[in-house]
Amino acid sequence: MKEYLTIFDANHQKIGEKERRQVHLDGDWHETFHCWFWKDRFVYLQRRSTEKQDFPGKYDITAAGHLATDETVADGVREIEEELGLSLTFEQLTSLGIFEDVIELDGFLDREFAHLYSYAYQDEPLHFDDQEVMDVVAVQRSELMALTEGRLRTIEGSSLMTNHHVQITQADLVPHRLAYWQHVFESLARIDTLNR
Repeated sequence: MKEYLTIFDANHQKIGEKERRQVHLDGDWHETFHCWFWKDRFVYLQRRSTEKQDFPGKYDITAAGHLATDETVADGVREIEEELGLSLTFEQLTSLGIFEDVIELDGFLDREFAHLYSYAYQDEPLHFDDQEVMDVVAVQRSELMALTEGRLRTIEGSSLMTNHHVQITQADLVPHRLAYWQHVFESLARIDTLNR
């Protein structure tokens, strides 16, 4: 079944609808939902399934997905349950704003108005959808920031599935632009300050 997305101009004004695959081929702006799980000094990376069409096996946002034409931003919370088996309400999330997330590769141009949220993870059990997610890994926020900025070549994460340690390099991450990562880290730091 084809998935249709609302497409927008660069000013976030709706201009129509289009099939998802074509959106990425044409580089149309569209909306997505991103939710970052965090706890204390850790943030949680999802390892995408090797079955995924885009960026198979790469580490990325804890839970994320496209907003279909008939969905609101609040409907994006379904991605958390679909990918991680954890049922949360939209009210349990903290907004990190809307970020213009652009990934440009050969034959692939992803332009997203990404609605960013965070969730203070409480160690609830997660149940991965094998077709979506291989693992979720806890990494130190400061180390992930250093990795994305090129100050570290490798960081160590702890698998929630196996409890084993894994090595992660910049090449293992979905290639978000540095400004995206910085926005996430700065937003989580602001939450830390508010919670003190």
